Amino acid sequence: MTLLETTRLIEYIASKQPNINTVVETENIYDLNNDNFQVKYSAFCLQQQRHTSQNGFTTFNYNAYYVDRLTNDRKNKLDVQSSGITLLQNIINILNDRIWISNVTASEFVTFTEKFTAECAGAYCNISITVPNTSLCAQYDLIEYDFNDDFGADFWTKIAGLDLSIYES
Repeated sequence: MTLLETTRLIEYIASKQPNINTVVETENIYDLNNDNFQVKYSAFCLQQQRHTSQNGFTTFNYNAYYVDRLTNDRKNKLDVQSSGITLLQNIINILNDRIWISNVTASEFVTFTEKFTAECAGAYCNISITVPNTSLCAQYDLIEYDFNDDFGADFWTKIAGLDLSIYES
């Protein structure tokens, strides 16, 4: 899988989680502070870290964030943080179920509170995904399909056989 395929896959899986309303595709969690960025919480953000390649495999490393608003009294802080850890674990579990991914690991989960355009809380972790050094399209002889380079639902359903309906509540 390529960097593009891997990134889009994670963002797609996150977007299908029941409580995610925004995927921050700029890779900058602090874009949640930008008035021009229309945020509907809960939000998911994936930031690239250093990637490595050896012996025919590439390991892509990301920081994955879950962010949601706090109530005025902040009494939902633990609930938001717990939801964040659960959502990140769900994404990791779905990735681990893919036969074309060799390994998925996550470092410790870190909870936080942060002031963006709203007072928020959430969780983040580092996700490492090891994949073969081939494109998923090439790997499955699917070059002839035209998915408009969007790697959206049509790609993940037809190419990768990724039916996320089993994970939806």
